[in-house]
Formats: sequence, C-alpha cells, structure tokens
Amino acid sequence: DPSMITKHYIWCLFVYLSVCLFLCVCQLTTARAATSVDYQKAHLDQCGGYYVDRLSPLLGTNYPTELYYLCLNGFALGYASMSKTALWSAERLTDKTVEEASRLDRVDNFHEESQLPPRIKAFLADYQHVAYDRGHLAPNGDMNTLAAQYDSFSLANIIPQHPKNNRGIWKNIESRTRYLAIKHQNIYVITGGVFLGSQIKKINGNIFVPSHLYKAIYIPSLKQAAVYFVPNDDSQRVEVISLAELDRRTGIKVMPSLATNIQQHAMRLPMTDQEIILGSSDKPPATLRLSVQNILSASWVLVLAVYDWLIDLFHY
Repeated sequence: DPSMITKHYIWCLFVYLSVCLFLCVCQLTTARAATSVDYQKAHLDQCGGYYVDRLSPLLGTNYPTELYYLCLNGFALGYASMSKTALWSAERLTDKTVEEASRLDRVDNFHEESQLPPRIKAFLADYQHVAYDRGHLAPNGDMNTLAAQYDSFSLANIIPQHPKNNRGIWKNIESRTRYLAIKHQNIYVITGGVFLGSQIKKINGNIFVPSHLYKAIYIPSLKQAAVYFVPNDDSQRVEVISLAELDRRTGIKVMPSLATNIQQHAMRLPMTDQEIILGSSDKPPATLRLSVQNILSASWVLVLAVYDWLIDLFHY
C-alpha cells in the first residue's frame, strides 16, 4: 500500500530529524558551558589578583546565567545582563594603594562601558531625571591611578543608590574599609548589590535597583572575614554578618576558597569613628587600647572622609 509506505517514510524522517535536533542542542549546551568556563578562566588569568586565591564569586541558581567578566584598572567586575549592573566588584587594597589614592583629586567622568554590547549595557540617559545617585561599587576613593579613577566611573561599576545611603552610611563604610587596609596592610574586598523580594524596582524601566548592598572584607593576616550589609534606603541601618550568612540571604559565595570556619565567623568590623580611634576592631571592647599607630591610622581615615565629603559636595 503506497500510503502506508509514505506514512512510514514520514515517521522515520520525523524520528531522524528529532534525534539530530536533540544532538545539536546537547552539543550547543556543552559548547556554551565550555565557553563559559574558558571565559571565566581567561578573566582570572588576567585579573585574578583582585580575588582571594584567584577565585571569583560563585552564583546560586537564582542568578542570571548571562554574566560578563570585566577586568578594569584597579578592580574586576561580574556584570549581569538582566539587571544591567555589576553583581560584584573585586579589589585588593593595601596601605600603599590607599595612601596613593588619597593624593588624587576626584575628577568625575561617568561613561558607558565600551567592553559591553549595547543590548545589555547601561547608558548615561538611563540615569537622568531619577531619584537615585550613581553609586560606585568599587569606590573612586580607592583608586590610586588616573586610569583606575577613570574606570571607576564606568557605568558597569555603577548602581542606582539611594542618595542618603550613598552619601551617608555607605560613604562611612568605604572610609572604614580603607582604614582596615591601612591598619592591616593588605585586604580583599568584594562589593555588590542584591535584589531581594518579589518586587524589583527599576529606573527608567531599564536598570534594576538593588534592595540591599554589601561589602565583604577578608584580612589575610588575621585569617578572618566579615560583611557590611545595608538596605538601599534612607534608614542608615547596617549589619555585620558572616560570609555564610551572606550566602544564605543572597545565594552568592563571594569568597568561595576560604575555609568553612572563616566563612561562618564574622569578625568585628568598625562601626563608629570611636572604634577606629580605639582600634582593634577584631577584639572585644574591654581590651581596646589607645596607641600612636591607631591614632595615626584614624587620622588618615578622618582626613580622607572629610576630603571625600568636600569633593562630593560639588559633584552630586
């Protein structure tokens, strides 16, 4: 029967094409995964020095898969196409780089990131006529060269940040982080914004607004770490939490190579200017002692903070 032959032929063709399509999809998926691994490796080969043990953060399954790794002067970024913001910035700060940065005058130069394709990057127009500051992840105040300072104003390094947060508690956190770099000579810092809750705000219907910000700090000489965690609002609230707690809340392991005991314990971080002057933020308050070194370190922080405040007065 010719009709039966035709039906049999069509069925065989359908099965053949289905198998071919399945194999092609498998091959593409494998190729993309391999490309992603190679891409990450190339990133770490180029700027792994900004990460603890040259390992970048690990994202949970709730994060977008299209991630762009960027190496810039003075810091590295993990940029998400969905939010059109970086999920993190990575820095290594030393007493030398902080002191060098303090001698540079701030020169604002916000610009679009040339390394990103147009369909996923933020544009200067996205931040016009909005109720948010253009907040830095890797702060300009950490940058010790003109090239690094310029790169810090890339919109890939910018998030929509509540003005009172950006100019208040967050600026203090940035200054205290630099103080820790001066005191301990060498620290690693991962800074990012997270999007908690079911309702994510956007500016101009385009750029995601983080609900919270964090700054994770690891001090190799102490083998200790902790995280400043703040809501992106005008409350001036701040928590100090462990890396493990940050992972629990956000699904991101920012310093995945660190031992479990380091991840689970939050060292003390300076919360007030008094703690900086007294020093020893890693010790209980009863053991705090004045020292010439701590006072000198605190003087640097206070000078940097006042300088930043005066400069920002004319740039916001």
